[in-house]
Amino acid sequence: MNNTTGLEFLTWDMFDCPNVGGEGTGLKFMERKPVLILDKFVKETGRKLTINLGYAGPHYATTNGLPSKSSHRVGLAVRVKVLNHKFRMQLIEFLLREGVRRISFMDKEVYFDTDPLKEPMLSYGFRG
Repeated sequence: MNNTTGLEFLTWDMFDCPNVGGEGTGLKFMERKPVLILDKFVKETGRKLTINLGYAGPHYATTNGLPSKSSHRVGLAVRVKVLNHKFRMQLIEFLLREGVRRISFMDKEVYFDTDPLKEPMLSYGFRG
């Protein structure tokens, strides 16, 4: 497997844990579903994405205050940088059409996860 396996537009390293030694963790530990959803979004809209956070390894998650049950720790959550309200709304509408039922948004970021063990949610300000 390589950095583009199964993807048309995105690369797995976009989802790597940001700490030192996190190279390759996107490919190893991210679940396919959230990544494929975003790959489809790029295909349909032509938008470029900046991933603020995908997989979060144990050390990174602990030092950055992520809860022990954070979906980032198991590769089921993504935070996407958004620059304006139109892009944010376009992304949220797409996620809902794709069946995503856990979405939160902030001024500069959209969080979503595909964690089947958590209750549906649509909120402002939650940081998973």
